[in-house]
Amino acid sequence: MQVSIRYIADLISGIYVNTSASKGKLVYYLQLGHWNKERKWAEFVKPELCEENRLYKNYLQVGDILLATKGMDRFAVLYDGRYAPAVASSVFTVLRVKDVKTILPAYLQWYLNHPDTAKKLSAASRGTSTPLITHEVIEQLELPVPSLDKQGIIIRAQNLQKRATQLRTQINKLNEIIFQHNLLQIADR
Repeated sequence: MQVSIRYIADLISGIYVNTSASKGKLVYYLQLGHWNKERKWAEFVKPELCEENRLYKNYLQVGDILLATKGMDRFAVLYDGRYAPAVASSVFTVLRVKDVKTILPAYLQWYLNHPDTAKKLSAASRGTSTPLITHEVIEQLELPVPSLDKQGIIIRAQNLQKRATQLRTQINKLNEIIFQHNLLQIADR
């Protein structure tokens, strides 16, 4: 069954805040640089904003999906609440799943990061120097919504694939170290 995102998630625009004018630094202002290339949290994430009444309505909730919709770097990350309270910068559109009994936030994140979806989003982006994906494009995007069990299986399979890739990378690095060590021993003989 294909369902448009507009029926399964609310879209919320990230906000622009001048961090240099903010004092009291208690709120995290999440930007692209807060994730590394593997889409894991960067090492040093610090609060950049003070608490203000106008920010409360923009506080992220655990399970929100931050989709990078401005610029060339396209990715979706699942907010896990590690850094709270937090707001998303204007480079993100926040997707908040309406009913977790219908769709898992992690499944929606997986779908948004899928290469085919990334191609669709890039093709629909507007602008040249700073491409933008509009809310309308995201809302119209259709995705398959299998049972929660199948969604869970897809997420577990994706996580296992990522782990397998990490292990292959580690094995290749260790093999290179062993190979270079053996060459050095041959040279020393």
